[in-house]
Amino acid sequence: MAFVYLITEEAFEGEVVRPWVKIGYSKNPPEWRVNANLKRGNPRCLVLSAVFEFESIVQARRAEKAAHEQFSQHLFQKEWFQVCWKTVAAWYEEQGAIYRKNT
Repeated sequence: MAFVYLITEEAFEGEVVRPWVKIGYSKNPPEWRVNANLKRGNPRCLVLSAVFEFESIVQARRAEKAAHEQFSQHLFQKEWFQVCWKTVAAWYEEQGAIYRKNT
């Protein structure tokens, strides 16, 4: 089992921000990424907005790469894209991706 995850930042109260989403993959539960190294140095709250299940790490990596290519015009830095996570999630659904059951 492996996962593709969409992580977003919550804006501060009263703050107007553009939509940002991190598109990543992991063989470990994505919560580990949010609570570990991604949170360091970031003052905003990070939220696991969507998680998709794949049978193998190879499939998850391919799915992540496909999304990076699909949304490449929105790429900001590394795996962060300036696009609403719901747009990315809808695209994954159209590709036949399955949401993790407890998301």
